Amino acid sequence: MLSGASPVLVPREDPVGKIVFAVVALVFGIVFFVGLITFLSAVFSRSTDRTRDAIDDHPLGAILLGIVAYGVTGALAAWLYSMAVVRRLLETEIVWPMLVAAIAVALVPLTASLLGAPGAFGCVGDRLALRNDGAMSGVRRIVVGTVVCVLAALFPVIGWFVVLPALLAVSAGGLVLGQFRF
Repeated sequence: MLSGASPVLVPREDPVGKIVFAVVALVFGIVFFVGLITFLSAVFSRSTDRTRDAIDDHPLGAILLGIVAYGVTGALAAWLYSMAVVRRLLETEIVWPMLVAAIAVALVPLTASLLGAPGAFGCVGDRLALRNDGAMSGVRRIVVGTVVCVLAALFPVIGWFVVLPALLAVSAGGLVLGQFRF
């Protein structure tokens, strides 16, 4: 007995397509990031050299200064954000200047890490060039160092919770040390 209703077409999932898309997106993301770091190292070459020298001279100082910078700015951003949100709970409006200030303060160490990353990745490339008898050019050292650091940061658990925070801290701390020469 036919009811006249059309059958419902349910699309099948394509797990292979999702995996291929994820791999292609990851490869393009890594290529874009390597290009960005190479571009930043070319545009800010003096800053990159200063950061690289500061990290070479004082690696522990760079990472400790980066941790302190992230801690202080993170605490200040959290306080500003909580004040904006707590104010929202007590009244009917969010305090937009505090919220914008919290976001701006949170972006300061991230910007410092982005600008200091070419120097930090250049240090990694320098160390790898020493293992290769110094046969790499300056740009190639930064590219190889960036690829190695990005792949290390993508490694599950250890990369996410040890390598990535250490790279962020040493990049920000190295930039501050390099620019202000404490």
